[in-house]
Amino acid sequence: MNRNKGAKASQRKQKTRALKLYLVVYLTAVITFFAPQTPTSSPALTRTMVIQQLEPKEYAYQTALLRYGWGKQQHKCLGALWGKESAWNFKASSPTKDYGIPQRHMRLNTQKEINDFLRSPHKQIDWGLKYISIRYKTPCKAWSFWLEKRWY
Repeated sequence: MNRNKGAKASQRKQKTRALKLYLVVYLTAVITFFAPQTPTSSPALTRTMVIQQLEPKEYAYQTALLRYGWGKQQHKCLGALWGKESAWNFKASSPTKDYGIPQRHMRLNTQKEINDFLRSPHKQIDWGLKYISIRYKTPCKAWSFWLEKRWY
């Protein structure tokens, strides 16, 4: 009986996430349609402004789903991985010059590049998801590696 309740709660969470995503897309369309067109405004800029209103975890999960097709199980692994790396703190840093939510190694970067990276959790998430995709293919494979080595 409890499993059934847990499954229903999980389904509700998925539906809530999907609804939030559809709401973002809908609001983007409405804002884009009604926004006065100037040389500096564009649908992409408007969509970016709406998406950046999402909290970092929600942004990461929605981006992972849309760009890479990573669903609920991968979200759990990503949450665990970046929870251990930075506790989802976009200002996190380590003595070994790893920065941000994904703890990007930036030993060879300039201080300006590091500061730019630390200003945007969304940039960090985009970078981190791409890194995972290229190096490990999925967050769960990255998490398995992390469990063995304590780094990824």
